[in-house]
Amino acid sequence: MSEGSGQMFLWVALSLALVALLVRLSRRPPRYSLRARDVHKGHCWCSTHNAMKPSFCSICETLINVNDGSFCNSCGVCADTPQCISASDRTLPCKVITTRSTKHKHHWIRGNLPLHAQCQVCEEDCGTDPQLTDWWCCWCRRCAHDACIQNVGEVRGVVVVETERVELRQRRKMCDFGKLRECVVPPNCISLKYSRIKQHLYIKEVLRPKISGWSPVIVMGNTKSGSSEADAVLSSFCSVLNPAQVIDLNHFPPEEALMWCHLLPPDVTCRVVVAGGDGTVCWVLSSILKMKFERDPHVAILPLGTGNDLSRVLGFGGGLSWDTDVVEYLQQLNTARPALLDCWRVHFTPARSLNITREVYMYNYLSVGVDALVTLNFHRARQSPFYLFSNRLINKMIYFSFGTKDVLEHMCKDLDQRIELFMDDRRVSLPSLESLVVLNIACWGAGCRPWTLGGGGSEAPQQNFSDGLMEVICLSSSLHIAQLHVGLGEPTRLGQCSSLRVSYGNDCRHVGDHLCLKGEAPMQVDGEPWKQSAGTITLRHSKHASVLMRENS
Repeated sequence: MSEGSGQMFLWVALSLALVALLVRLSRRPPRYSLRARDVHKGHCWCSTHNAMKPSFCSICETLINVNDGSFCNSCGVCADTPQCISASDRTLPCKVITTRSTKHKHHWIRGNLPLHAQCQVCEEDCGTDPQLTDWWCCWCRRCAHDACIQNVGEVRGVVVVETERVELRQRRKMCDFGKLRECVVPPNCISLKYSRIKQHLYIKEVLRPKISGWSPVIVMGNTKSGSSEADAVLSSFCSVLNPAQVIDLNHFPPEEALMWCHLLPPDVTCRVVVAGGDGTVCWVLSSILKMKFERDPHVAILPLGTGNDLSRVLGFGGGLSWDTDVVEYLQQLNTARPALLDCWRVHFTPARSLNITREVYMYNYLSVGVDALVTLNFHRARQSPFYLFSNRLINKMIYFSFGTKDVLEHMCKDLDQRIELFMDDRRVSLPSLESLVVLNIACWGAGCRPWTLGGGGSEAPQQNFSDGLMEVICLSSSLHIAQLHVGLGEPTRLGQCSSLRVSYGNDCRHVGDHLCLKGEAPMQVDGEPWKQSAGTITLRHSKHASVLMRENS
């Protein structure tokens, strides 16, 4: 071998080794650190159009119009002009994320009290005057009149002897975080570190507070998805919790937000509230699965999406709005009970590929055919820059309009001629259909419960989202779907199974032990649709996800 050929061989070998190293590094999960906002740089300003009542500027004390001005979503300070915003950042401290003090004091904010505020001292209504008056603590949410603020902490009707007055004066300055103390991470339990390289603050350590039954709540929501109500909801949670506990998934991935579960003491149960639709909830559940915690957090839902089927099954309702009382929601969360939710591994193998496969996880349902096509068309419309609707009712009307359109077009006609179904490794003959639906939960299609509909519903096997079984049904057309939603029809039930395989395409023909398929089909998993190339779909049980379920469900 010549010297030139040897050098070329060496360069090729080094290049291949470098490519292999880069591929290996790309497969490693990224290391996440939990970022924190520097409150010393000023308040976290939001628009006042989300406010439910008139507010007054904390600097010049003038009335702020509904569409003007800003408020801090952490401490509630309001300002109407850029000059007042700058003055607020300089003179009015924001709600701290961390502190070195061993005792937590009240953080009093003047004016703009919460609705239905009652004075802690005299028990009379306060904050009712049309001006910037009275006080409230942005941690415990206790309120007091201007004349009563010095007496907060005293108990009405109890005589205090002189030797106890000094201790009482000290105690009245302390804050116990109010009714939600079990949900809050106190600032004196958080320590931060500063990264000079990334120029950012990170949460370094979280200690256990002296709070009985402490089970902190971490809130996540995507402000750019669904009905666009998450922005106001996350602001409301910031006002009652430590702002570091509230994370916008539009800016931070779920894996970073879930670092809370690593920072908390190992014997503390973390609760995660997902403010969003089914897609956001399943995104967070899949992230928890991939991070492989020794003790998974309990996931609760504050439904803001269009369908919210998992939320309905777990008892959190079919949809809340931006003006939801988050204090009441967190109080009800304390009575929710843990439950297990089946998680299914969905494996895609294309008919023609270089062994390129894909895996996702299913928690709610999977479908191939016309209902997935309707979901895909609605998803494409909502992603358009010209789509201006954020109201949940309007979104549902537009969604069903796509289904009405397909009643005439029948884009998925004769789907049964292009797919083969195996349930528990047993081939199942299919009737004429335009959609094949696999259910893990009882709700589907924004509240419909197809498994128990019709005359055969009472005889159908019972559904349970933690029994390791899927329910498989067939739908004949878009009109059939509409009939199910109004309770005038029933699906074709193919039965229950613990594993499932679907092969599909335009030309089903056997080659060896597999199917050689052509074409593609609309498909969706947990409300996330796409056009899937022809191939094989395999579903097998993976593990259980830990969720919270309301007692009334």
